[in-house]
Amino acid sequence: MKNKVFYTESQSFLSWWLCCILIVVSIGHISLYWSAIQQWDFGPLLGSPGFWINTTMWILMGVLRLNTTIGEEGVEIYFFPFSFYKKRLIWEDIKSITIGEYNPIREYGGWGARWGLKGWAFSARGSRGAKFHMNDGSMVLVGTQKPEEIEQLNLNELLEKHEI
Repeated sequence: MKNKVFYTESQSFLSWWLCCILIVVSIGHISLYWSAIQQWDFGPLLGSPGFWINTTMWILMGVLRLNTTIGEEGVEIYFFPFSFYKKRLIWEDIKSITIGEYNPIREYGGWGARWGLKGWAFSARGSRGAKFHMNDGSMVLVGTQKPEEIEQLNLNELLEKHEI
């Protein structure tokens, strides 16, 4: 999206509770191979699929980010490093916008790019987001850690400027 940008947000998936789960799993997995590790034999640990799954989860949770950009042309959402797929919402296709709370597990089955009964949701963590009600009746929810900043943009005013 090459336009004047009003707002950007980059959210990490790594949260305190996810770190706790990954630490417990890491400690549990390392403890299985502790006697070999004490003898400087890392072969059994490195040969374990669990080690590689756990390592991949740490890397993925550390790198994966939800990036949101709000600009003159509309809203762009994508997950870094998977920027080859970007969801774009143009102002002309949006009927209204509401900022508020939602239940990510009950309404969408968790975080990430999700399809639920209410439409698409793009979220990294938390339970606050901007709901974009589209002209075709669908809805797209974009999670945010900074709902106050988005409210200050007065997005419904931007919609009025782009009405057909």
